[in-house]
Amino acid sequence: MNKSIFKYLMGAVLAVLLLAGCAGKKAPEVTKFPKKLPVGVQLYSVRTDLEADFYGTLKQIREMGYAGVEFYGEYYGNSVAQVKRWCTELGLIPFSNHVPFQQMIDDVDKVIEENTVLGVQYIVFPYMDEASRPGIDPEQFKQTVAKLGEIGAKVREAGFQLLYHNHDFEFVNLPDGTLGYDAIFSSNARENLQNELDVCWCDYAGQDICETLERYKGGVPVVHLKDYKLEGHLSSAPYALIGISTDNSMKDEGGSFEYRPLGCGQVDMEKVILKSMEVGAQWLCVEQDEPSMGLNRLQGVAKSVEYLRSLDLM
Repeated sequence: MNKSIFKYLMGAVLAVLLLAGCAGKKAPEVTKFPKKLPVGVQLYSVRTDLEADFYGTLKQIREMGYAGVEFYGEYYGNSVAQVKRWCTELGLIPFSNHVPFQQMIDDVDKVIEENTVLGVQYIVFPYMDEASRPGIDPEQFKQTVAKLGEIGAKVREAGFQLLYHNHDFEFVNLPDGTLGYDAIFSSNARENLQNELDVCWCDYAGQDICETLERYKGGVPVVHLKDYKLEGHLSSAPYALIGISTDNSMKDEGGSFEYRPLGCGQVDMEKVILKSMEVGAQWLCVEQDEPSMGLNRLQGVAKSVEYLRSLDLM
């Protein structure tokens, strides 16, 4: 068989398989969405590609159609100034940056300095360590939440907005019945701390994504669009699991979990995106922690672009 014909047939087979995996997701009428929001990608999704070729990966992200990028505090030996120049050259907006909490505590002035050069609008607290989480040590949680407010006030004075990015563990009830997630924000002035809602973890925790977005209307400038497929019930959170199977799903004795490109999982993304617009989101940010469905990291985030284009959002 001619090699070009063989490659064409294999491509067609892959396309059919991907469509089958994403079946059941119908594009709504264009008028369903009142506007378009800029769409970025959390670069953690393509971290191994960045490590191998930082500029080349940014270039591919731009060519896919993404308007901006959200960093995660790792530049693989490149200076922040160089990264900013590349973004400017490629027409990518560096709108946000996930900065580890310990870095903010140890030297918030350095964090402000670096992100001033990078030119982001949002600085994000991405992950709360286990000792600080609600339901573990109430006093430590209270202290951590207070520290978030202090940092938020300082970065706001420098021209940034501090956001909190959730996982599932925030959605537990405190002794007084308050949801841990809600306590994080009710304990701080809104101008010092706002939300970056990760819809995958919100859904995984058993919360209604749209109700959560509505509850924080006007305070969710960035929405993390992340899809997933869950079978059964895991005994621990997927990111806490040690074993990852050959197909990049995470499994234990109770079930399996797999990150998916947008539109290929179980989150009702159309409904979530519409609600994000209604509550005043400024950015939609695609994230896929691990590749799946036979796609590599770059192909996974490209597949999410295809889905968003099918909704006439890109």
